[in-house]
Amino acid sequence: MGRLSTFVVRATAIALALTSSVGADSNKGEKYFHDEQAGNCKSCHYTDGRRLVGPGLRGVTERHSGEWLRSFLQDPQQTWSSDHPETLELKQRVRKKRAKVTTCKKQPMDAEGLQDLIEYLQTF
Repeated sequence: MGRLSTFVVRATAIALALTSSVGADSNKGEKYFHDEQAGNCKSCHYTDGRRLVGPGLRGVTERHSGEWLRSFLQDPQQTWSSDHPETLELKQRVRKKRAKVTTCKKQPMDAEGLQDLIEYLQTF
């Protein structure tokens, strides 16, 4: 990805993050992240840069656009299977270019819950 493309992707991600987080509650997002009956994200992800089963999540809202994050959080397998540039970059970064599945499960989440979780992801 060239410099201009990288800049455009990052600028778009920042703009989406700033406009999409209005009214979002990071405390609710944190509860979802840790809730074993809901997201249970903590079972596979650290909130720092360390890898557990999945990649560490520090800076995830800077590495990925709001659009991509919403897509992945709503349907991880469909997003993982796509040829979206951010998915391809992620597979290369985590060295799973050929992996056909992600262990993230599709979780029922309304738009407000999704924004709360993204708001929480922005805190680290």
